[in-house]
Amino acid sequence: MFVRILAYLLFTQFSLCSVFLCEPVYRHQLSSDVSTSSVGATESKQPRETSPSVDLHIYLQGPDNAIVEEPAALTLFTAAGELYRQGTTKNGHLQWNDVAPMQYGILVVAPGFERALQEIDAQGAGDLRVTVQLRPQAGVDKAYPAVSNDPAVNYVFGLYASSLGDWEQAKTYWTRVLQLLPDDVPTMVSMSEALLRENKSTEAEEYLDRAVKIDPSYWRTQAVLADVALRKGSTREAVQHAERAIELGHREASSVSPLLARALVTEANEVLRAYLKDHPGDDAAKKQLDGLNTASEFHSPKNPNADSREKRAAVTPVRPASPPRDSRWLPPDVDENVPPVEPGTTCNLEEVLQKAGQRIQEFVGNVERFTATESLLHESINKSGEVSGKENRKYEYVVSIEEIRPGVLDVEEYLSSGTTPVDSPGGIITKGLPALALVFHPAYSGSFSMECEGLATVNGKRTWQIYFHQREDKPNRIRSYKIGLNGPTYPVALKGRAWFVADGYQIVGLEADLIHTLPDIRLTVDHTAIEYGPVHFTSRGVDMWLPQTAEVYSDWRGKRFHQRMSFSNYLLFAVDDNQKISAPKINP
Repeated sequence: MFVRILAYLLFTQFSLCSVFLCEPVYRHQLSSDVSTSSVGATESKQPRETSPSVDLHIYLQGPDNAIVEEPAALTLFTAAGELYRQGTTKNGHLQWNDVAPMQYGILVVAPGFERALQEIDAQGAGDLRVTVQLRPQAGVDKAYPAVSNDPAVNYVFGLYASSLGDWEQAKTYWTRVLQLLPDDVPTMVSMSEALLRENKSTEAEEYLDRAVKIDPSYWRTQAVLADVALRKGSTREAVQHAERAIELGHREASSVSPLLARALVTEANEVLRAYLKDHPGDDAAKKQLDGLNTASEFHSPKNPNADSREKRAAVTPVRPASPPRDSRWLPPDVDENVPPVEPGTTCNLEEVLQKAGQRIQEFVGNVERFTATESLLHESINKSGEVSGKENRKYEYVVSIEEIRPGVLDVEEYLSSGTTPVDSPGGIITKGLPALALVFHPAYSGSFSMECEGLATVNGKRTWQIYFHQREDKPNRIRSYKIGLNGPTYPVALKGRAWFVADGYQIVGLEADLIHTLPDIRLTVDHTAIEYGPVHFTSRGVDMWLPQTAEVYSDWRGKRFHQRMSFSNYLLFAVDDNQKISAPKINP
């Protein structure tokens, strides 16, 4: 009962502070008599108890009882909901001495884990050891803790918010840290990362310059400077900063290695291209350059002029790690797997989006309704990541696209099994594939941040590779989940990547993932990959690039499944009965 009451009080506190920028809010306002202990924990001064005090040890464990090594923020509350102490862990442990003997509730906020609330009975004397089990983060909880007066606690709160993709809230915490500790280097670097995501490179570099002057030995500063240099086209400088980061951070800086490799590949390309300008007949050097581009697993830096020309681009110098994925049955997240592009190519994002948008508009204008045959393979996946069952279906598939008012498209899909009722494996029907390409329709593209990553080669064709990410200040209008015919609708925020033919701007492939899970409907995975190919309709004399194959991976309400759909026998409704289908295998 005590935990439920405390949880209510805490949730009320979090809700207030998730809307307003505020100081800590408590059930009863505390006095301003606040002190910081030698371990950096903030506590309100309480009357000295006559009974013996308690030394409280808190231990944090994750899955398989593993120690949570990264810092976590702990808040100790009294039974009345008042803040008693705050602090941060080191290697999964925090010790508070001289704790008054009474009942408490402890809130644990750890990046990468769900918030945990646990009751503690500290009414005995001596040492009390409490272990809190943490579960990996599975959903998005925007009920953030109140801003603290403890800099270390605020810093961890910021990491927690950024791990959920809420960089504005993270900046709120980090701003408070810098008010309390103006020279805190880790917070400066974190603020620079948040600002770079907003394309505010000048402000970000100001933080980095200050950080270097205060502590030249902090490896994260060098890592972010390396990424900034690479995006500006300063390859040599990027290599130097990346090497310095690894030298300073050792194993802790291992995540910088891919960035260093990307910089070295770019530098090698620049050297070979410069050489070939003066020695165009050196076939061995040409092969070396081609082999370097083919073998590269890293994408090129952004164009030096990207800040001024690509205001809409999602600048992510160090993208937060995606939630862990079970590689036994799931493909990599779009942020984990970045296909290679040609180094040094200049990409005009506005031009690509304009011409790709025209192609999508042509498709909508040409199609009122079309039919196809859909062949479906449905695989159920067990907890071990293995296929536990397979089912095959074949449907007549009908799509209708209509502009119901300017800028608003209505996409309707119908499945038919002929004379028998539609039988959906597992009770799940996947729709929405035609709508995904509408991300690039001018009526919808403004809801996404876009980044042109460069020229990629897809099935022998040179294609522009575009990364997209749903903007938080725009509505999600592309994809949603609906439970039952009359149930509520749950919009889904998407991120992904698409490929457009460089000389024709037709779409040849698209991949999309969830940005955040949907805990309300227990949707933790929704990965879609679509391959497009040209379909020629003779009677209208048009070629349309339509889905040829699609794969969907989902984990919904604990049910894992994989579906593969292939489409054939395309017909424009009541118009054409002869078509030529070219379905190249696309494997971006």
